[in-house]
Amino acid sequence: MMFGKNPGTDATWKRIPEYSVGAELGVWKGESSVKFLKRASHIHLVDAWAPEVFEGSNEFGGYQAYLERYSKLTGEATTEGFQRYYDKIYEGVKKSFYGRPVTIHRMSTAQWFDTFDQKLDWIYVDASHGYEGCLHDLTRAVGMIKPGGKLFGDDYGPNKLGVKNAVDQFIKNTGYTLNNFHDDQFEVQL
Repeated sequence: MMFGKNPGTDATWKRIPEYSVGAELGVWKGESSVKFLKRASHIHLVDAWAPEVFEGSNEFGGYQAYLERYSKLTGEATTEGFQRYYDKIYEGVKKSFYGRPVTIHRMSTAQWFDTFDQKLDWIYVDASHGYEGCLHDLTRAVGMIKPGGKLFGDDYGPNKLGVKNAVDQFIKNTGYTLNNFHDDQFEVQL
């Protein structure tokens, strides 16, 4: 979830291999997904659209602080209000992508990694912005991407230290080369 838009994906979609199959982890309203479909032939859209995935996160100072931060969008700082808001967003995504080459997976990234059994050309990581969650997603994504595929992501910069530190640790752990090709967008060639 975020305030505003993600203009960095204007640079990312051009790097997605043409006619490829990929996944976007952290979809929210699907605005980035629309851009990615300019090149991809199919995208797996993965998002829980549920507050439970944030309960263990320390992002923004804990779960209650997270609810309060986004109460301007949800209308209230409660789990129930957050869920009602996310249900509306999810219904909007389903409607927007009806008949388009996507598969919507309403689940956490951990659940998706445990149940999805295909190899993809690329994965875009933008779900958890906390260190542990982001590092988990990056690490698990490698096993889902075909050799020579790409791992993309968002929020690599000083304003999202959980993501930046997770990406840096991931690069240290794996020995891959990081390409921070545009503002807070990054790419790792596998």
